[in-house]
Amino acid sequence: MKNHFNFKPLVSLVLIIFVIYMLIDVLGKVLIPFIVALILTYIFNPLVEKLNSRFKISRIIISLVLSLIVFLIFLCIPLIVIPALFIQLKTIVSAIPAMINTMNLKLLTPINSTYGTNFNIDFINLKNLLLVNLTNTYNHYNIFSPLAHNSFIILELLAYIILIPFILFYSIINWHSFINFFDSLTPKSYIQYVHNIFSDIDLMLSAYLRGQISVMVIMALYYSLALHFIGLPSGFIIGAITGLLVFIPYIGILCGLAISLIVTFSSFHGMYQLVFILIAYAVGHLLEGGLVTPYLVGGRIGLNPIMIILALMIFGQLFGLVGVLLALPLSTIAVVLLKHAKLYYMNTKYYNEI
Repeated sequence: MKNHFNFKPLVSLVLIIFVIYMLIDVLGKVLIPFIVALILTYIFNPLVEKLNSRFKISRIIISLVLSLIVFLIFLCIPLIVIPALFIQLKTIVSAIPAMINTMNLKLLTPINSTYGTNFNIDFINLKNLLLVNLTNTYNHYNIFSPLAHNSFIILELLAYIILIPFILFYSIINWHSFINFFDSLTPKSYIQYVHNIFSDIDLMLSAYLRGQISVMVIMALYYSLALHFIGLPSGFIIGAITGLLVFIPYIGILCGLAISLIVTFSSFHGMYQLVFILIAYAVGHLLEGGLVTPYLVGGRIGLNPIMIILALMIFGQLFGLVGVLLALPLSTIAVVLLKHAKLYYMNTKYYNEI
């Protein structure tokens, strides 16, 4: 049956998108704890439902336990992860002269003697170049002044650590009330169609988010153990960071590899360690791309790696950190909406009229 093109759903959708855009644009970072808590609630909800229905455990108890676990995980970031990173950064900076000297002796001298070249890293010129670039970055972006002159960022971080578990606790308890509230706002004539769309969104988004989190945990464990057994300083932390960044195709593994190589050169113990690190990352990349991600995630989001990177860049440019958090969920919703829009359009009289 051919339908006449109806503009009312389109106008409603455009208005909803505009309202969401304005809220994100105006409120900005205020929404971060709420967005993180709602994403976590959405991910945890199937587990909560299963524990509640099968073992008759109260949603209040489940939400309390999950909120405490999330609080403890977030608490580890400023207490363990960030100090370890700063210590490692300080070690790297102090070891730069020795690292450059080692590169000149171990790598460039054999190349120069073999090919008759005259490659050499000048530490003084490199130091001056880095100082000039850091000064320009400081003056242009003013990144470090908030940390140097006030404690606003530290207070903001502490607020997130407290607020996210707090919001998570209440959002798990009231999840069904949220769903029913938004369901009650849906026009009665479109309620079945809206349910079908949200069912497709839920199917795709839930599969992707839970699958991707599983991939991140598995790869974080792999890289942490691999780098630790190789003997890389702070291997556990660098491996965990690499694993948690795998949701950004190619960028995550390249960042982890770059950090690992810098740390390796800062405490150079021979070429064998460098070779083992390259092998570990090559095996990790093949494991993730050839086995873990296809099995746990597959093509459930409907976006290829280039589109995922593009979505992160676009939403990051539009909304900053909030945009990065929302990039993949909104991209998934957009894919589903476009599929339904295409089916609706191809079934209209306007499209089929000869």
